[in-house]
Amino acid sequence: MHKKTLIAVLFTGILIAGSASFPAKADTVSASENIPLIEPLIINTINGPGARINGPSAPNQSAAGDQVVSFARQYLGNPYRYGWTSLTEGADCSGFVQSVYKNFGINLPRTSQDQAAAGVDAGGIENARPGDLISYIGHIGIYAGNGQLIHASGPEDGIKISNVDFQPIQSVRRILN
Repeated sequence: MHKKTLIAVLFTGILIAGSASFPAKADTVSASENIPLIEPLIINTINGPGARINGPSAPNQSAAGDQVVSFARQYLGNPYRYGWTSLTEGADCSGFVQSVYKNFGINLPRTSQDQAAAGVDAGGIENARPGDLISYIGHIGIYAGNGQLIHASGPEDGIKISNVDFQPIQSVRRILN
């Protein structure tokens, strides 16, 4: 099938499936947040503890991971707030990861420890792909590719990009298939 035809078929399927199976946008993010939403069109995920899948599957994981990273980058510079999950008003590390993935129809657990057990083991940092979760002791972020991590770092830095090896890595988990 030609690429343009495949894209058209996927898009049509998404529109049809979306009207019946996707949650309303108001359920995805609180109305008080002015966040552009991306429909959950990349969701071919691997079940993990507390993870729930919505939506059709993606043509490939790489494109899906790039979409997650691109969405997450919009919030660079926003504040870190312990216990929060707002992409605009503030989030802690696991709240940031959870909220980014929620915009793609993936419900991850709330804590960094539980998120570090979601999905499947990617086989180490050498196998990491954009969109994978990189966990540390008491911290988690989203692999952005090229040895970089996008994460809610802390109160001083907020949401930022760091080298992935800024702390010893505990696990690399694949959420997108």
